[in-house]
Amino acid sequence: MNKLINLMKEQFYPISLYMRQIAGTLILFIIAHYLPVYDYGLFTSYKAIITFCFMFANMEFANYILVSSGGNVKETQLKISIFMLNAINICFLIMLGAFFFKLDNTFLFMLITIRTFLDGIFFILVMPYFQASRKFNLIALINITYAFFIILIALISFILKLSLVKFLLLNIVLGFLNFIQCSYYAKINYFLALKNIKRFLRMLDKSIFGYMGSMITDYLYAQTTSLYVAIFLPKEDAALYFSAATIAMLVSILTVAQTQKMLPDLMNSDIQVVKNVLKKNLLILGSLLFSTLIFFVLFGKLLLKLLYGQDYFINAYSILIIYFIANIFIANGGIFGAYLTAINKQAIKIKIKLETTLVTIVGLICLHKFGIQGAVVALLISTIYVSARFTFTSISYLKKGVIYEKRI
Repeated sequence: MNKLINLMKEQFYPISLYMRQIAGTLILFIIAHYLPVYDYGLFTSYKAIITFCFMFANMEFANYILVSSGGNVKETQLKISIFMLNAINICFLIMLGAFFFKLDNTFLFMLITIRTFLDGIFFILVMPYFQASRKFNLIALINITYAFFIILIALISFILKLSLVKFLLLNIVLGFLNFIQCSYYAKINYFLALKNIKRFLRMLDKSIFGYMGSMITDYLYAQTTSLYVAIFLPKEDAALYFSAATIAMLVSILTVAQTQKMLPDLMNSDIQVVKNVLKKNLLILGSLLFSTLIFFVLFGKLLLKLLYGQDYFINAYSILIIYFIANIFIANGGIFGAYLTAINKQAIKIKIKLETTLVTIVGLICLHKFGIQGAVVALLISTIYVSARFTFTSISYLKKGVIYEKRI
């Protein structure tokens, strides 16, 4: 019991992150049980579009803030205030831009924009303070509390059958209270930054462009298909796509965790050890994902019915299977991608991701007549491409014996 308690203490912050992410997914399942399919499709579509637009507020700025500040708490606080003001400005621009496009529900779009800022972007940008000050237990408690209340709001909305607008307003109130709380703990002075914006901007250096370039390619590579579905397809079809994507991506959390865990092991001076690490993780992830695929094939329809509560979502069965097969290729590519990161070949990864974005766009153009099925097949083709490129590129470096070299 003592060992378990100590483990929980050591992993308190990572556990809080998982709880927060799982809570965000659970609320999608809960509200899908009572919202009309069209409303659910509208919500998930707008969320995908807005998340993409917020790319300009979240181009790995959190990592830049922490690294460029060298862990100095005071400098971290100042830089957070700069980028937070930038994010707030982008939030207003996104809402303003809604009036220039023919949207089904402009007010709903604006509410989702505010919720996305408070629920995601704000948390990401304020995190460097808690990292620099090493107050991980504090932010862990905030994460767990926030996760509890967003689930509570979803349950209340389900029981009382609240409209999507009322659900979003409750989330915004919670997010605003959390904004005040975190800003207070992190001692972020937005007014000081606003008064001295030019002086604060001079604190930024050229290394920021490297972070921006990496994040832009990640967004283009990962979000192209979702953006296409959100903009061009009927909202009922979008509801099917995002319902399948939510389940498939929940499982992919394990893939991300596994690749993050193996990265230090790839920083080894023995090429044979590196090869063994790659083989071991390919076997572990492969076994796990193929077993899950078999489960989805056998029980996917039942799972969709249970999680979303409406018979309509059973139509997402084939999308779920294809999407999850795509995730298997992503996992394979992720393992070899971790090796490329370990040997400092990020530039090659960016190039491959740009190529994959182009493959995705071409696939969507060629298969657009097939609607939602065409979109998910285009996604599958792009994941096969990126997996193959990462795999063969890595194999060529492995044959040459290229390994991690520590920089002094």
